[in-house]
Amino acid sequence: MRYIGGKIHLLSNINVAINENTSGDERVFCDIFSGTGCVARYFKPRYKILSNDFLHFSYVIQKATIENNITPTFKKLKRNGINDPLKFLAETEVNRLADSLFFVADNYAPNETCERMYMTKDNAERVDFIRITIEFWKKTGLINEIEYYYLLASLIEGVANVSNITGTYGAYLKEWDKRALKAFAMKRLNVIDNGRNNQSYNKDANKLVREIEGDILYIDPPYNSRQYAPNYHLLETISRYDNPVIKGVTGIRPYADTKSAFNIKAEVFDVFEDLITKAKFTNIIMSYSSEGLMSPKQIETILKRHCIGDSFKRYDIPYRKYKSKISKETQPLQEYIFFIRKKKR
Repeated sequence: MRYIGGKIHLLSNINVAINENTSGDERVFCDIFSGTGCVARYFKPRYKILSNDFLHFSYVIQKATIENNITPTFKKLKRNGINDPLKFLAETEVNRLADSLFFVADNYAPNETCERMYMTKDNAERVDFIRITIEFWKKTGLINEIEYYYLLASLIEGVANVSNITGTYGAYLKEWDKRALKAFAMKRLNVIDNGRNNQSYNKDANKLVREIEGDILYIDPPYNSRQYAPNYHLLETISRYDNPVIKGVTGIRPYADTKSAFNIKAEVFDVFEDLITKAKFTNIIMSYSSEGLMSPKQIETILKRHCIGDSFKRYDIPYRKYKSKISKETQPLQEYIFFIRKKKR
């Protein structure tokens, strides 16, 4: 899935920072701004994982691939003649009754009353059919919690593969992208069994950090003023399927209750220091961008206030180049990785 600030390209660097600065006896790793969960999945074979994100669609993916340790067997569905639920959901004919509410097709695909082009009509109706069916199976006891989140995550990942967007859901394309014209398919998820009692959360990071503890806390906070909630509003609506009141050209859902202080320059320093202060973890590792609201020096100042001795480390990682809007010159964009061993509170 394409995601703002995705950390796939930094996984090896994060691993190096951990290996160089920890003892190797650590057991519990927390990814407190999990996003798509790529960091948590990368370290899952090695640690018990605590993962968290404030957005529900991210939480669903974590429940399916981080907290969960098995590929579901769908025993009850098989007893009812559905041997492959993902294939059934992707291929069963969609019969929509005239009065049925297909929220995605009605509001995010072109029709008589809607011009939005997030998905084709056929794919949007397929998404509604799948989402309604998954909920029905859950309510009637045909699937358990693990199976429910696995199917829902498979749906969300499938949606990302046929969405008519450039990167986020902040806008849709006015012409059909080739990938948006593909027939919708569920994504089969790879589930790793690490033999540990992993836990996934859907909470504000600064509230959660007061409730948990462990050996390594990985922090990948939002770094600019773009709130994540409006940029992924369609995935959030499909995940919750709560028929929200939407507005505007893009059909955005209300997001006041999911705004992050990390995206607000006047609040980011206080909320960051609070997170570090309240963290009950032996080691803290953080990634951030040179385009961020906080400068490397400001981050260093806060981290050094809470670190043991000379344990503070900073790694500068060239990422890509961008053109400055002011000078129009190509300038390097860097990612930073910070590490500290934290003083005990």
